[in-house]
Amino acid sequence: MLCYWIVRLPDGSPAGLIRVQNDRVRLSLSAPVRGSFTLFSKTGAVPLVPESETRLPYPEALLGMDGDRVTCFAAAEHAAPLCEYRKRLSRLCTIHEKEPVQKPVPPVNEPFLSHAEVKDPPSPPESEANPDDISHFSRISVDSVSDTAREAQAFSLLLQRAEAFYTAYEGDPTNDMVQKKDSTVDASGGIDLFSQEFPGARWRYVDGTDVLPHYEGTWKQPNGPTLHILAVRGHAAPRPPRSLLGFTRYLRDRDGTGYWLRLTMLP
Repeated sequence: MLCYWIVRLPDGSPAGLIRVQNDRVRLSLSAPVRGSFTLFSKTGAVPLVPESETRLPYPEALLGMDGDRVTCFAAAEHAAPLCEYRKRLSRLCTIHEKEPVQKPVPPVNEPFLSHAEVKDPPSPPESEANPDDISHFSRISVDSVSDTAREAQAFSLLLQRAEAFYTAYEGDPTNDMVQKKDSTVDASGGIDLFSQEFPGARWRYVDGTDVLPHYEGTWKQPNGPTLHILAVRGHAAPRPPRSLLGFTRYLRDRDGTGYWLRLTMLP
């Protein structure tokens, strides 16, 4: 399964994309971000270097840190809040600090060198560059993303479409979620959905460019107002995904498929 996460700075502006295909993860930055990056799953965590593919089963979030400061964050819909990953990272750092440090073993029969004969230690290879050095990450990102003009243009277009998608679903929950012209199935198609919870409701399926596929229905309550219902297919969770603003109820249809619902009263 292929999906993308938007990497966001603390002020909410986009700084790149995470490409996730099964257990293969790749980070591409469109803006300089200081610090190091850690990729999390429910049971594990691994470091992540921009433009280098990393493998982690069931990845769910990325956290960028510069010391004690959060520099960026990206997550799947089913991920936990940012604070949970900060706690997990803090525990990992504590465990590493408690690990015993082994003292170096002196070499056997090594001749004594006078102060004048002691040479400066060799410089570390380029692959061991400090991960906190922003120039190191910038060099990797520019060299990889700018291989060809076509790849750079495709990445920019993908980032714009992803930003437009999330902007549409993080706006005012009182606004219409979709446009009527995107409807592909009319209510006359006889869609049977939540017949026990909303008997007699009229449904239509909605899909289109930059529109999350979902069902839209109207239901006249007995001796009450008419409800407007949006149903988006999803997994059961303690709370809805961050992109589904205003969706507060989770129901399963008769076939076992689960949906997040948003209900509003029509005037």
